[in-house]
Amino acid sequence: MRNAIKIRVKALANLFIGGNPRPFEIGGIDQWTAVDEEGFPCIPASSLKGALRAIVQADTSEDRKEIAQWYREMLEGEKRETQKWLGKLCAENRQGDYKEELERIEKRYTEAINQASACYLFGIREFNNTPKLLFNDLRLREEYRDLQKCFSIDAKTSIEYTEKSPKSNPRTYKAVRKGMEFEGEIELHHFDEEIGEKCKQYLIQNLEKFNDGIYRLGGSKSRGYGKIHVSILEDGREGSEKL
Repeated sequence: MRNAIKIRVKALANLFIGGNPRPFEIGGIDQWTAVDEEGFPCIPASSLKGALRAIVQADTSEDRKEIAQWYREMLEGEKRETQKWLGKLCAENRQGDYKEELERIEKRYTEAINQASACYLFGIREFNNTPKLLFNDLRLREEYRDLQKCFSIDAKTSIEYTEKSPKSNPRTYKAVRKGMEFEGEIELHHFDEEIGEKCKQYLIQNLEKFNDGIYRLGGSKSRGYGKIHVSILEDGREGSEKL
C-alpha cells in the first residue's frame, strides 16, 4: 500500500506561479502562470515543495526536533554500516587503498549528521536513497477545467526608480482565478510504518498552516496573490475531507 497524503488546494485569491516564458506580444500577456500539457493551470510539484519546506524550516515544535533526531540516528547507523563494508573490502584486497574513500565518507556523513533537521524530509544533499517526500503536480479538478473560466487577466503596476524620477511600469498577468481547486498527492518514500505515520501527521499539521493566510503559494504575494486553503483527503473520498 502506498504511503501518501492526498490534498486539495483551493485558491482563496488569484494565484500566480511563474511558468515557462512565452513569446512576447505587444499589448499581450507579460507573465503567465504555470499550465499543464492541456493548457489548464496547475500547481507544479516544485512550487508546493518549496512553500512547504519554508513552513517546516520556520517550525519550532517538538515534533520537528524528534524528526531531526530520527534522521540523525538513521544517518549514524548508515555511516557505521558503510564503514564496516568498506573495511571488509580493504581487508580482502590489501593492495587497494581506501584511506581517501574512508575520509570522504567520514566527512560527508559527519556534516549531514551535524546539520540534521526536519527539512531532510525534502531530501538530503549528496544522499539519494534516504526516506523523503516525493511531490507531484497538483491538477485542476475536472469540474473547473474550462479555459474560459479558470484564468484571470490582471493588470499590475510596478514603480521603477531612476536617477531622474519614478517611472510607472504596467504589467499584465495571466493568473489562476480565485475559487479554482486542485488535487494531488505527496508520497512518503522509503519510510517504515512508525516514523512514516509520525511524519505524515507532522506534514498535515504544517500543510494546514497555509489556512491561516500567513503562508502563501506562488509569486507576487505582496500584490495579493497566493492565499490558499488546503484540505486533507485522507483516502481520496469526498466524505473523508478534513477541513
